[in-house]
Amino acid sequence: MTAATPASSVAAPASPLAKHHFLLRRLHSLSGIVPVGVFVIMHLFTNAQMIMDPAGDTFQHEVNFIHSIPALLFVEIALWGGIGFHAALGLWYTFTGKSNVSRYSYADNVRYTLQRVTGIVALVFIFFHIATLRWRWDILFIWDTPFYALGHDVPGLEATLGHAMADVPLSMPLTAYALQYSVWVALLYLVGVVAVVYHWSNGLWTAAISWGLTVSTQAMRRWGYCCAGLFVVLMVFFLAAFVGALRYDFDEMRAEQKAAMLFTVGDGVWAFEDEARLEADLNSLGITTLQFDMADEPAERPIVEPSETPDTPDTDENAGH
Repeated sequence: MTAATPASSVAAPASPLAKHHFLLRRLHSLSGIVPVGVFVIMHLFTNAQMIMDPAGDTFQHEVNFIHSIPALLFVEIALWGGIGFHAALGLWYTFTGKSNVSRYSYADNVRYTLQRVTGIVALVFIFFHIATLRWRWDILFIWDTPFYALGHDVPGLEATLGHAMADVPLSMPLTAYALQYSVWVALLYLVGVVAVVYHWSNGLWTAAISWGLTVSTQAMRRWGYCCAGLFVVLMVFFLAAFVGALRYDFDEMRAEQKAAMLFTVGDGVWAFEDEARLEADLNSLGITTLQFDMADEPAERPIVEPSETPDTPDTDENAGH
């Protein structure tokens, strides 16, 4: 007779994640490349157009093209699904994995730690980026930078300022407004995009190893150079957008853009250096006053009031106001 196997030596059933570790690892790396990585390249390249044209017409053209894609909803669903899957599995690997970088500071160990740290930073940054621009959240009432492509996208703008505002391009003004809003916001974008680009570029290098595409040391080194080059190119795209947005001159906008932007963001008067010109441009549209709450603090949220009342029907005479 054989002795019974002690209960302590019986292996516990493997968890679903451990059981399908091989497949999940590859799906995790694949989701970081498609669709997330492809979107990062397209997004940064599109934003880089902000430096090409100080007026923002080139950037607006690209944004209009993206919004005109027939299957945009399905593209967004695939993108959010990819981000959600990659982030959830990535967080699991981050908090269950072990790094020996504190004992062995080799380059591979440093990359291991940076990959996980930048992943968390990137996830936080993406949340705030989407929440403030796309979902139009006002974060703690101190960070309100909504994004709309055209005037007719802004709720209530046409009804308040007139139908002439329907096709006012807002992509460049509102993007520039978001980056000029605060030095802390600009710093968050700088740190966040560096984290996103590094996480993706380094992840691309490790993905080739996971998929068995780079087996030899020489192949890993050559592919590492390619990934480093990609990191540099994507950072150039971002810096082009960053500089283009920071140097954008709100005073040079058309009168309609100024009115539409102020209506959209509410506290955007700080972006204009030439307030006399701003007032003249608004007056040319029939907007007569900018009211400020000066009781306790300097003005923060100007209220734009059109000359006609909300009950006044649109006529040929006032439709452009």
